[in-house]
Amino acid sequence: MNGGTQNGARGSKPLIPQGQVLARPASRGLVYGSLLGGFLLTALPWPQTALWLVPDFVLVALVYWNIHAPRMANLGLAFVLGLAVDAAHGVLFGLHALAYCSATFVVLMLRRRLENFGPSGQALQLAWLFLAQEALVLILGLAFGREPDWRYLAAGAVTAMLWWPASALLDRLTGRAAAADAEGG
Repeated sequence: MNGGTQNGARGSKPLIPQGQVLARPASRGLVYGSLLGGFLLTALPWPQTALWLVPDFVLVALVYWNIHAPRMANLGLAFVLGLAVDAAHGVLFGLHALAYCSATFVVLMLRRRLENFGPSGQALQLAWLFLAQEALVLILGLAFGREPDWRYLAAGAVTAMLWWPASALLDRLTGRAAAADAEGG
């Protein structure tokens, strides 16, 4: 017997999604709008006492689009967003740019693996990346004379916790949630 016929007879899912299971591709407006929204949330005047708990909204949106629309969210965009965040925070120019480029590179390398997980599984897979990004900004800041505040590492954990709701929201906007429901049912 033919192996392909045998697999089809058992009801296994195809390697490539078919028909209604496919999500529509993300529009440029949605990608850039969500990145702008993340930047505006990051640039809000957060209370100074809770500033160390504020998640990196830009990084969450950037990583999401690195996984689901890598041609629109590439290293160049990560660099520009990092420079914009540096300017908004008034920190050494290039700190976030280097951190975002590093995170983008890692996510693009692991993209196929991350696509196989749901939002909660992706949050677990990406938690170390969000912590490493905060640690990189902290260590580079220390190297260039910035005052150390180790509490900022907590923002990496908060960012990892933000992944699931942010990913679910962006999945709804792109139609991925409906596609996953159709595939499961």
